[in-house]
Amino acid sequence: MRKISFLMAVHNEEKILDYTLKNLLDIPYDNYEVIIGLDGCNDRSEEIVKKYVKKSNKFKYYNLNIREGKPAVIDAIIKKSSGELIIVQDADWIFDFRDEEKLDEFLKVFDNPRIGGIAESFPVEWDENKIKDSDLGYKMVAYGTYFWIKFQKNKFSYKKGNLSYIKTPTMFLTNIFRRELYRPNSSLGDDFERTKDIVNQGYEIVIFDDPSIPRMKAVYKNIRLNDLFKQKIRTAVARKQLNEDGVMPINFFNYYFPSTVFIFESGWKKGIYVGFLISLWIVITSFGELISKFKKYDTKKGWLLRATR
Repeated sequence: MRKISFLMAVHNEEKILDYTLKNLLDIPYDNYEVIIGLDGCNDRSEEIVKKYVKKSNKFKYYNLNIREGKPAVIDAIIKKSSGELIIVQDADWIFDFRDEEKLDEFLKVFDNPRIGGIAESFPVEWDENKIKDSDLGYKMVAYGTYFWIKFQKNKFSYKKGNLSYIKTPTMFLTNIFRRELYRPNSSLGDDFERTKDIVNQGYEIVIFDDPSIPRMKAVYKNIRLNDLFKQKIRTAVARKQLNEDGVMPINFFNYYFPSTVFIFESGWKKGIYVGFLISLWIVITSFGELISKFKKYDTKKGWLLRATR
């Protein structure tokens, strides 16, 4: 049984942290650890974390005050980990799976020594039951990101047996990977950057087509439009950073235009309401891209563009 290290960067997440950590405490899998980096918290986050450290020796935490964003925290705490496999988890996600058998099936892909990671196969917001009760912002993100990932699967992956493999990293997000392949990431798109790092080392990354696979899901079901806008600015800055560094050489014609057309058409095929949601999502995404060109953000400043809780 492979040891898994869950790594989590936390800054003032008292409103959702208890729910997230309870999920990790109850995972029906024996060989794992949870390592938390508290990054300059001034709320009840540390108090909540301490409660789980007392409940289980699988939980460890470190008080940090880096305040340079998630990549810097992960770079600090991965050095404290001992798992063969790393799962980088946001504080507002839960790792959702049905049973240990399903998780074993999921992790079995690493029996192939050439597979270095598993990319995000569905958006964390993609939960059809939750979508029904969510607000406008959440619905926009759920559908918009679902079609965006589907575009990438169609265009930049290939099928081999029961799995799909990434053939071009582009903007696939990888948060589950072999520890030995970790490289420090410095951009706002750490999960995009990580995908490229793993491929550059000669390893393959897989994605799934089955939404029932073990995967991350969002704790929240509401997204304020202001927070969505900040997220889009941050993502635009991340793309710019990665393009400048040569990590993700994509442009208007080979990626942005065809992906936007695909997302727009896919949304309207689902009906008027989803078409409206997608259209609004595209407008906010485009506006975020425009704003990012006029404001100067580095990684440290960009990570301040986070959801307000």
